[in-house]
Amino acid sequence: MEEYPLVSWDEFRRTFRWKQGEHLAAVAPTGAGKTMLFSELMPYRGYNIMFGTKRADKSYDKILRQGFRRVESIHDIKPWDRNVLLWPRQRDSIPETVLAQQKAFREALDVVVKQKSWTVWVDEAKYLAEFLKLRTELIYCLEQLRSINATIICGAQRPAWLPASVLSNSTHAFLWKTTNADDAKKLADIGGIDAKAVAEALKQLGPHEFLYIRTRGTEAKIVRSQVGKK
Repeated sequence: MEEYPLVSWDEFRRTFRWKQGEHLAAVAPTGAGKTMLFSELMPYRGYNIMFGTKRADKSYDKILRQGFRRVESIHDIKPWDRNVLLWPRQRDSIPETVLAQQKAFREALDVVVKQKSWTVWVDEAKYLAEFLKLRTELIYCLEQLRSINATIICGAQRPAWLPASVLSNSTHAFLWKTTNADDAKKLADIGGIDAKAVAEALKQLGPHEFLYIRTRGTEAKIVRSQVGKK
């Protein structure tokens, strides 16, 4: 197995370059550090929309404390808003809640395509694509937003749960530990890497450690780090 020396988060952050229009994927099991990564990376972008899909979540409370404003609809955003949490309230029934989320997120993606400058954070891409049946909209944005200088970030708990377009269209990928064979196969969707070598490296990661892969360029860049640790 190829060894990737561990670098500190501060060192990683000093060398990390992320341009508007470059998509990002983050794949981590619950509690591994994906939410912390998101909170660290959001200041890199000027205009952020995070999609809130859960009934309650401490990570939503955290970003609200960081200055995000909660809105029910993309049409509630004011001209001066730079950071918003699009978090439709829970309805009286599950079907009503699903319909409200579908409408809010579909309208938001339509606006992002027109306005171009937003960065969209989708914490649970599988839920958005499959449960809310917004796969077409999500894939369209992954394929088209780069050309208009907009960015989408897709998170998931396992690589195998992501639509193929997420990994193939992401310039930056953050991957936490996994030993699942289906996840290893899915890594082949990341261009420019030895998927088998990366899968073996992922098995060896410690708590909160991740592999960062930059896929664009003459050769993939792979770094092992640990978010939030000095």
